Amino acid sequence: MSSARAAPPNPPSPQAVAFALRYGEMDAVPPLQKTPPDRWMALDKAKHLGGTFLWTLSTQYVLVAKAGWSREDALPLSVVSASAAGLAKELYDRYAGPTRRFSLKDLGADAAGIALAVGVIVL
Repeated sequence: MSSARAAPPNPPSPQAVAFALRYGEMDAVPPLQKTPPDRWMALDKAKHLGGTFLWTLSTQYVLVAKAGWSREDALPLSVVSASAAGLAKELYDRYAGPTRRFSLKDLGADAAGIALAVGVIVL
């Protein structure tokens, strides 16, 4: 007996839904996946926090150590680039990702990771 779980079905394409609606064949379209709850204490939030923390630190390192920028000049770009990456991830999740959810909690975890990195950089 196998303990592997079957993968959930992929959501139908917009074209498949439009075809089914037009020709009255909604039974042919599988239901959309149920999105899991968006909890504060979840592995996803730790990934967001850690990802933006490391993004901010690594951008700062490259700009200061490799490009010759001053620490003060590099910090805004490090913060903005990590913020943009976090926002881009949420926009992807909303419009193309498997859950179709834009999460403010994920952005909060991104902000916490950036804040921790800024603390490491300025102290």
